[in-house]
Amino acid sequence: MNLRPKDHTEQERHIQHLLDESGLRYDTQYSFINYIVDFWIAELGLVIEADGVYGHLKKRDTKRDMELMQIAQIKNVLHIKETKKEEIKEVLWQALNNL
Repeated sequence: MNLRPKDHTEQERHIQHLLDESGLRYDTQYSFINYIVDFWIAELGLVIEADGVYGHLKKRDTKRDMELMQIAQIKNVLHIKETKKEEIKEVLWQALNNL
């Protein structure tokens, strides 16, 4: 399995900008076992996945999320499907407020 970091998509750049504005510390393209997650916020135990306009395969994501949630540090996995900055902002802030 190739675990090299990939270039950020426009959606990931929006998420990164919003996280920067929030002041939260995060890592991008963070590796857990055999997975690389798009964003990892250690202080919240939060993984953020930028699913994009095409999304991911729901069955595969469910299995992956279940495996990630077995890792002690991970408390939540947030999938963001929205691609416009304002929509991403709304989803992200709602999720952060619910933690």
